[in-house]
Parts: sequence; structure tokens; C-alpha cells
Amino acid sequence: MNRRRILFVLPGLAALAGSAASAAGAAEIPPGLGWHELAETRLRAVCPSPAQYPEIQGVEGCAAVTEDWSGAAFDAAGDRMYLSGGGHGGYAGNEWYLLDLGSLTLTRINEPSTPVRDGCLFDGIYADGRPVSRHTYQHLAWLPGLHRVFMVGGSRWQCGYFIDDAWMFDPAGDSWTERSYVGGPRTGFGLSLAVDAPTGLVYAHDDYDLYSYNPAADQWTLRAENLQGPGDYKSGVIDPVRRRYFYYATDDRTLYWYDIGSATGMLTRQSGATAGCTFMDTYAAGWDYDPELDRLVAWSGGNSVQLMDPDTRLCTTVSYPGGPAAIPQGTFGRFRYSTRSQVFVTCNDVDDNCYALRLQPSTLLFADGFASGGSSLWSATVP
Repeated sequence: MNRRRILFVLPGLAALAGSAASAAGAAEIPPGLGWHELAETRLRAVCPSPAQYPEIQGVEGCAAVTEDWSGAAFDAAGDRMYLSGGGHGGYAGNEWYLLDLGSLTLTRINEPSTPVRDGCLFDGIYADGRPVSRHTYQHLAWLPGLHRVFMVGGSRWQCGYFIDDAWMFDPAGDSWTERSYVGGPRTGFGLSLAVDAPTGLVYAHDDYDLYSYNPAADQWTLRAENLQGPGDYKSGVIDPVRRRYFYYATDDRTLYWYDIGSATGMLTRQSGATAGCTFMDTYAAGWDYDPELDRLVAWSGGNSVQLMDPDTRLCTTVSYPGGPAAIPQGTFGRFRYSTRSQVFVTCNDVDDNCYALRLQPSTLLFADGFASGGSSLWSATVP
């Protein structure tokens, strides 16, 4: 079994690292462990003006983008997260927001569609041909080969009913393209989209079955047909090392997975009990794979995260002060790992800044020579 050495920074060193980062430049995430608030990244500051766009406000306004069962897609190569949401009676805006970890800025990259209209009366499309605002849950995924955001279904403005559709959004060209949904998952929420990087396939799980979508061929394929399913209340993620699509169902604390090493053929669902994984009591927790720690990391608000060993299915809780508050409607895909910045990021409230969470020392520590003394760092072996 592989064993991994994890370095921990003592509090005094973390403070020094934070000071060094501040001196180096404002657009750097501090290298110290724990939560770091990203200044001037409040979504409210870049929302469409209610005075200019009164018809899109609904009962919640743009707060619905982070607080109304909505998610995000993460572009690992670009080191940025795309956010969009709303739907039902909450918010009619279908605009996109971009958290750029290179510049540590949150911007709105386009304008919302107007005029708006009920998504159930016009097949989920506004008058300008763009999809209506909807709860996005974990129904968003970044397609690295195409440089597009992929979106499936969701609870439509204004009626709230789900729709079986699929779209691609091109951030560079500010354009939408409708894609096939023939043979796709059953309509609902909790489809838990996740991209398998080696094959480029998008995986999604409905109430019963697992599907894959090939963006290049614009084709859905049934990959696993189960007699019993978890229902809507579930959340999924891909472990790119073990090549597994993992998911869990609320209040079950059983981890389910499929081996997705093959891009074709039917797959068999496997399962195993977990220990200490309290995050599994809510389907709306955010979780992602951390390749440095080789762990599935989950967060449902507050100071603590849980690290799950995918092999033993044992969860360990790690806490740092200053974490952002939980949102009753959940985090979904708005908690993502950045391989370039070596942090998790989340935007979880329209009136709060976004946050980064560092679980191991930044390489900046070694570049600055902090590791050379030997006494400021200690290590633990994780099986």
C-alpha cells in the first residue's frame, strides 16, 4: 500500500508565511495552512443592478447564484471557477461569474438575458435563445478539451419544474449551444456531473443508473443499470488516480463507486461502509479529490473539512479557524480543488468574500527557505 508523507506547519510559521505572501503581492493566496479570505471577491458587488434589471430579481435577487441550490464548474488549466444559478422563483438571471485564482478577482463576464419569460411555457429558453435561469446543483462541469461549461437540466425559472436538456456555454465567445439529451439520465436533481480527464467523458447518475456523455460525439450512453437506486439526494465525484466515480446518498454513509477505467461497456456498482464520515448526512456538501493528499475532501460549512481515504473509507476531521458559514441550501460544486494553487476554493454567500483552504504547505514555503531550519516543520505518515 502506498504511504504518503504530509508536512504540517506550526502556527508561528503559518503566520510568517502569510506575512511573506502579503509582502510579495496582493494577488497571492497566503501559503500558510488553513482558511484564507480572498479580499474584494463579494459576488454582490458585481451583480446586475436591480435598477437596470428589475425583471430578473425574483424573490431573492442574485443571492440565488450562491444560495439557491446552485453549483459551479472549475477550469483546472485556467485556475478559475465559473458560477451560475438561480431559477424557480428565486432569480431569473442567467449570467456567469468568474473567480480567477491567478488575479484573485471575482467578475461578472456577461449580461443576463432580457426579457425573461416562464421556462415551462417556452421549453426552457428565453426570447434571445439562451437557456433560462435554473438551480444548477451539481449539474455543471468544465470540458477541458472544448473549453466550455457543460450544463444539464435544473429547476427552471419561473415554474420550478425540471427539464431534460443539455447545453454548452463558451465563456470566450459568450455563446450557448444546445446539445443532445437523447438517451440521457432521467430528469431530476442530484445528477452529480463529473469529468473523467483521460477520456473526456462526463459521468452523471440519476435515481438509478449511471450514464456517460461524449462531448465530441454529442452522445449519451447508459453505463450501469441498477435495480435499486439512491434517489435524488446524492453527490458524486471522480477519483482520477483510482479511475472511480464515487457517490453517496444522504443519511446512508455507504460509499458507492464504479470503476471507469474503460470508456465503453457496462459497469458494476460497488459499495463499502464508511467510518466517521458525517458529511454524508447531507447530499449538498461540497467535495473534491485532492491529488497531493490522495484524499476525497468534503466541506459542508464552517471551520472543518473531512478527509476520506478512498481505500479504507475512513474519514478524518481537520479544522482551522475562520471558515465561511454553511448555506442551508448547500454548497454542491462550489467547493473545488485547484492543482495550480494547491488550495480548495469556495464562494458560498453573496455578501461574503470567497475563501481558499490550504491543507498542506505551499511550495512558496520552500522557495522562501522556510523549510531549511528543520525545526519549524513536522510530518505525519498517512496510510
